[in-house]
Amino acid sequence: MTLQYTPTQLIHKISQNNFSYTTSRTKKITETDTNIGNLNDKSESLKKSLKKLKRYSSGGTSKDMLEKHLTDFLKSYNDMKESSESVTDKDVQNQLAKLDKLFTDHKKELRKIGVEQVYGKYTLDSKTFEDAKDKNIESVLTGYDSFLGKADKIMRKLDETAGDALYDIVERKISSTTQYNEKDLVLASCATLASVSESALNKYNPFVQAGNYSEIKDSILDTLDYFADSTMNIFHVQSDKSDSVDNYYKLCLENKDTLAKVGLIFDGDTKSMTFDDTIDMTTSDFKTAYNALFGDNADFRKDVSAYCKDIINDTLQPEKIGVSLIDMQV
Repeated sequence: MTLQYTPTQLIHKISQNNFSYTTSRTKKITETDTNIGNLNDKSESLKKSLKKLKRYSSGGTSKDMLEKHLTDFLKSYNDMKESSESVTDKDVQNQLAKLDKLFTDHKKELRKIGVEQVYGKYTLDSKTFEDAKDKNIESVLTGYDSFLGKADKIMRKLDETAGDALYDIVERKISSTTQYNEKDLVLASCATLASVSESALNKYNPFVQAGNYSEIKDSILDTLDYFADSTMNIFHVQSDKSDSVDNYYKLCLENKDTLAKVGLIFDGDTKSMTFDDTIDMTTSDFKTAYNALFGDNADFRKDVSAYCKDIINDTLQPEKIGVSLIDMQV
């Protein structure tokens, strides 16, 4: 679930964290099991040796060549078995155990052609192999139920099982930190205050138009003052994070005369806005201008809200840090 903040809450959190925001999220990533990968490399060599032995035919393969192929096969098996010691996948280990048991089950047949286990590794005794009868060699290497036929079947299954176990989808916690500077937060704070002030001034409009504001007159004046201060500060913060600052400035410049009628004095040259709290709120000029600026259908008010929102988003970058901003409640 996406975290939600008001702009003020997020600004405070960033300020308290040394002008930074750290995002932590869980991401599913595909990882390669390096132990399975190493096993696959060794098993590939064993499969090639096994394939050469499958071509054996009595009288069609020289004994010297067969001895070389059988020696390569045993060496490849020893290397693969050694590389499998770190493999933890149960299905892969099951196939490796079957292959190991195959050597044990055919121990007598293998010994007749010179295959023996010495210090845990299988070797071929050249003298025994040289004297081995063809029928003993054939019983090991030919036929579906021969040692080689069964080894081929197990290797095919091992290849399939190891392929399935090579990649695994795991969850990893990933953290990233976005750094801000103090000007970013000042600009966002000013835009937040201007936006909140604009919203409050809009809510006061019915009272202003009806002339029924005696109990909230001070609040209206204070809010107009807040609006002036926050707007001026937006223009004075030296930040290039948002193009909407210039748009906001142009908006105030275009509405300079109307702003003056409600006591908001804007100087385009110095980019300053001040509030004249001696303004007469009872005149029709004040009410008409107030409604034109802060009424429900006022374009000025809507543009101020949009520009402030853009400034806040451009400086705080909520999407980048994985949060959403909610409007301030006035």
